[in-house]
Amino acid sequence: MSDFTYQLKRSSRSSGIKIAIRANAQVLVTAPRFIPEFIIKKFVESQKEWIENNLAKSKKQQAEINHDEILIFDKKYQLVINNSAEKIGVEVRGEKIFVNNLSEKTPSKIKKQLEEFLKKTAFKYIGTRIQILSKKMGVTYNRLALREQSSRWGSCSSRGNLNFNWRLVHYPPAIIDYVIIHELAHRLELNHSKKFWEIVKKHDSEYLIHKGQLRKRRYN
Repeated sequence: MSDFTYQLKRSSRSSGIKIAIRANAQVLVTAPRFIPEFIIKKFVESQKEWIENNLAKSKKQQAEINHDEILIFDKKYQLVINNSAEKIGVEVRGEKIFVNNLSEKTPSKIKKQLEEFLKKTAFKYIGTRIQILSKKMGVTYNRLALREQSSRWGSCSSRGNLNFNWRLVHYPPAIIDYVIIHELAHRLELNHSKKFWEIVKKHDSEYLIHKGQLRKRRYN
């Protein structure tokens, strides 16, 4: 006899018996309506070793995820997977980030959903800071976009389009401001001349410190 239980889902679209391990370490068996239950049980029993091995992996991954820490604006939050939540989504409560209602999602999908939340958080924050800092610096810009960039934190085109690395969401606000000021300064000086750095220094007197910290820290 098996040491695990499974949920049986009948589907008219299914062409055969399929077994899946959910993110919450539950076994889901999908089968066509015409296949008798005793045949399904026999098939599940024949896959016992595969199921138990993958259940163990799923439980290990779940434990690792629930011990992960996420940095948002340099503040640590514990990541918690909540499979009993009524609404799908990501929310911050106190010092924890809850990824809700993921009973049928894999660790890779959990990561994707968390990244989408972090991107939205970064876009909202950076957008607000750009509005404030651009007015302070007396410059305008055209468009704001966040991207996945491996070697650049920001860029400014000749047309005034600003691009930022969404992973800035992990950094302290002062460092994010430095990156924004750096790119907005390019609206006045497109190169890295002495005049450019004077503009940066005018709006961030500790820019050398922030520049150094940005180079030292790496978040993946």
